[in-house]
Amino acid sequence: MSDPNESLSLPKRTTPTWEMELLLSGATVFAMFQATQAVTEWGARLLPRLADNPRMFASVLFTYGNGALTLLTLAFLLHLTLRAYWVALVGINSVYPEGPRFDRLRVGPIQRELVRSRWRALSDRIESADNAATVVFALGISLALILVPISAVVTLFYLVAAVGSWLAGKPELTSLVFGLLSGLAFLPFWIATTLDKRRGERWSEGGWMHRACTAMLRTYTRLGMGRDSNPMVMVFSTNIGERKGMVIVFIAMFGAMLGSTVQLALSRDQLGMGSYADFPDPRRGMASSLDGRSYASMQEPGQLPNAPFLPSPVSRGDYLLLVVPYVPMLHGELFARCRRQAEAAVADEDARAARQLACVGAGITVTLDGQPAAIGPEWYSDPRRDLRGLAWMLPVSTLAKGRHELVVLPPAAPANEREAGPGEDAPQPWRIPFWR
Repeated sequence: MSDPNESLSLPKRTTPTWEMELLLSGATVFAMFQATQAVTEWGARLLPRLADNPRMFASVLFTYGNGALTLLTLAFLLHLTLRAYWVALVGINSVYPEGPRFDRLRVGPIQRELVRSRWRALSDRIESADNAATVVFALGISLALILVPISAVVTLFYLVAAVGSWLAGKPELTSLVFGLLSGLAFLPFWIATTLDKRRGERWSEGGWMHRACTAMLRTYTRLGMGRDSNPMVMVFSTNIGERKGMVIVFIAMFGAMLGSTVQLALSRDQLGMGSYADFPDPRRGMASSLDGRSYASMQEPGQLPNAPFLPSPVSRGDYLLLVVPYVPMLHGELFARCRRQAEAAVADEDARAARQLACVGAGITVTLDGQPAAIGPEWYSDPRRDLRGLAWMLPVSTLAKGRHELVVLPPAAPANEREAGPGEDAPQPWRIPFWR
């Protein structure tokens, strides 16, 4: 006869670490949500302000770093959900230790028999939920840790590629060199692994192929690329089937990377998701439109704007300040070309800066009510939020009361980046209405 108090205690096969799992997940899941949001906002502000090569490097690190945070957050959240389900099963088993009363089901005999045949004992369900929660907890942490050495390797390879390309006087080849370095670094490991899997059993233990392959695999294993470098993943994959385990690991990591990318994309789209089917698609240069991002008084606190803006929609003074933030991916080619021209023309630093300013100002067209701006720009910097760019102080005292419009036309794309076809390389203007 079974002990009547047995249902009031935890099952004997309960994972011994369940209390620590709950403590860690419960204490950190909310902090992980905040950290993921903070990193995403930081990436959305920083990445557009970087030049091509640094932007690529930062994007890769952001994807891996934020992917690890996203993976941990989702793993802890799923773990808490599974643990809550497990607690509920343990609780209901303690209240009704006899299980379901099939004779009280108000169904026909066929359905009653079907339910009885498919029923799993609560003790089995409790054990399954307990095991699933522990596996999710372990895999979440181990997969996040996998991304740490990947980030370190990517950083090292990219720095080597950047330094090598710079020394060769070809910084534009950094991405290509980085790809070649990555391929060459992992090619020997892939070759050794493939040969060992397909022909390893045919080699004699003292043969040179066996010794060479052993040395190669031992070297990469010491660098953290061996199957035993992550014990939790190895135990999991070898117990449920290596192919199935690797598929689950790949899906989890791919989901984390995709989630990181989607978070960044949504953070840039302030409109977000919603039912806006009947509303015109907001776009740059849209006529008769007012975009709150075009006015400093409407921007979010701490936001780093990447589009021209005015102080507010209403101008009350004699002058109107127009700021065009410097965005490397948009203005980088123009600024670099003007800098080179200025350095070739004059030697004095102040004179070079003035010449570069005039060149840049000529490359960015500003019109007020259809007429070109009467004055040129000045260098602009805002130390409160590390913002740099150009500023036009436009005289507006003689303008009539009512609506007026500023149009800022950015520089055209470099010739080597333009797409073929008529009109496809024409830059889209910014339209900023204001009122007097």
